[in-house]
Amino acid sequence: MVRTLLSPRWVLIHIGVVALILIMLNFGLWQLNRLEEKKNFNSVLRSHTSTPVQTLDKAVPAKWNKAASEWIRVSITGSYNSSKAVTIINRSQDGIAGYNSVVPFTSLNNRTILVNRGFVPLVMPTPLAPIGQIEIVGYLRASQTRSALGPIDSKEVGNTEFQRFDVPLISAHVGKTIEPMFLQLIQESPAADSQWPAKVSLPPLDEGTHLSYAFQWFFFCLVALTAWVVVVRRKILQTNALVQAQTSA
Repeated sequence: MVRTLLSPRWVLIHIGVVALILIMLNFGLWQLNRLEEKKNFNSVLRSHTSTPVQTLDKAVPAKWNKAASEWIRVSITGSYNSSKAVTIINRSQDGIAGYNSVVPFTSLNNRTILVNRGFVPLVMPTPLAPIGQIEIVGYLRASQTRSALGPIDSKEVGNTEFQRFDVPLISAHVGKTIEPMFLQLIQESPAADSQWPAKVSLPPLDEGTHLSYAFQWFFFCLVALTAWVVVVRRKILQTNALVQAQTSA
C-alpha cells in the first residue's frame, strides 16, 4: 500500500496537490495584504482630506513627503500657463471615455505645479483655463510611474498626450522647474462658467472585494485538500481489497 502511494506517478500527484494548495494559499494571503493596504489608505484619505486647507508652502515647506502630504488640501493664488497644457489620455468617469486636462499653475511666489483641472469627454475639445490671477484649491497628489506592463509614453519633443501623471516626464514639456507632485483640482475662484472639466472624484472609501477573494482562495485550498484525501483514501481501500482478494485466493 505504502509503495503504491510512493510510486513515481503518485509522488507527482502529491507534489502537484501541495504546490497547488501553496499557490492558492499565497493568493489568499496576498488578498488579505491588499485588504490591509486598502484599510490603511482609507484611513490616510479620511484623515488628510479632513485637514483644514493649507497653503502650498505650509503643506510642502521644502521637500515633498508623499506619506505626510498626499491628499492634503492646499490653496494657491497665481495664474495658469495654458500654452503648456497637456492631457492625460485613456481616462473614464461615470462610464464616459475621455481625458484629464492638466495645466501648469504658477503661484505668486513663483512655485509652479501641475493642476489636473478634471475630466473632459472624448468628443469635446479641451476647455481653456481661466486667464489672469485666480485662487485654486485642490488635493496634493503623488507623481505616477509606469508599471511593468503599463503603456509607454512618448518622449518626443512637443508631445502633449501622456498615459499617466508622470511629473518628471511632463516637466520636460513644461520646460521649467515644477513641483514633484501635482494638484487635483477641487475649485477655482472665480469659478469657470462651463461644467467641464468635471472634477475628478475621490477614490471610494470601501474595502473592495479583497476579503471575499481571500475566503475564495482559502475555500479552494480546502477543496483541493479534501479531494486529495478522498482520492488517497479510495486508493488505500482499493489496494486493501485487492490484497485481501489475493490472500483469499
